[in-house]
Amino acid sequence: MDGVRDIKATTDHLISAGIADPKRLGIMGGSYGGYMVMAGVTEYPDMFAAHGANLFGVVNFDTFFKNTQPWMAAISTVEYGNPATEAEMLKSLSPIHKLDRIKTPLIVLHGANDAMCRWSRPADRHRAQAPRNIPVEYVLFPDEGHGWRGFPNQVRSTAEIVKFFEQRLR
Repeated sequence: MDGVRDIKATTDHLISAGIADPKRLGIMGGSYGGYMVMAGVTEYPDMFAAHGANLFGVVNFDTFFKNTQPWMAAISTVEYGNPATEAEMLKSLSPIHKLDRIKTPLIVLHGANDAMCRWSRPADRHRAQAPRNIPVEYVLFPDEGHGWRGFPNQVRSTAEIVKFFEQRLR
C-alpha cells in the first residue's frame, strides 16, 4: 500500500506547491502504472476530478496470478505478494473489489493478445461501471499484446488519450 499512498502524497505536494489544479487532475499509467491508476481512483475517489487512463493494467491479483504467463507469475510474487501465502493482502490491493468507489470517467486501452493481463479484466471493469453511469471508454488493439509494438497503434493510443484528457480537463 505504500506505493498507492505515494499517489496521494505526490498529488498533495503538487497541489500545495501550486503546480497542479485539484479540479483538473488526471492519472495515467500502463501495466503496473495501469494498476496504480485503478488503485488511485478506488482508494482516492475524490482526488481525480478529471479522470484516469489505464493502459493494460492489473485490477485483480487473483486472476492475474491464475492467468498470466508462468514466468511472470513467478517473478511477480516478489513484487506484489505470494498468492499462496498472502491471498488476503492481494485481495485487499485489488481494485476490482472497490469499483463501486470510482467517481471519475476512465479510458482503458488494451491489447486483445495480452498474455500478462488478459482482456477479460477490462471487460469486467466495464460491467461493474455501466450500472453506475460512469463513463468508461475502451480502445482495443486486436493486433497487440502487453503494450503497443506497432507504430500506428502507438499513434492511435496517444491520440485517444490526448483526446480523452483534453475533452475533460479544459
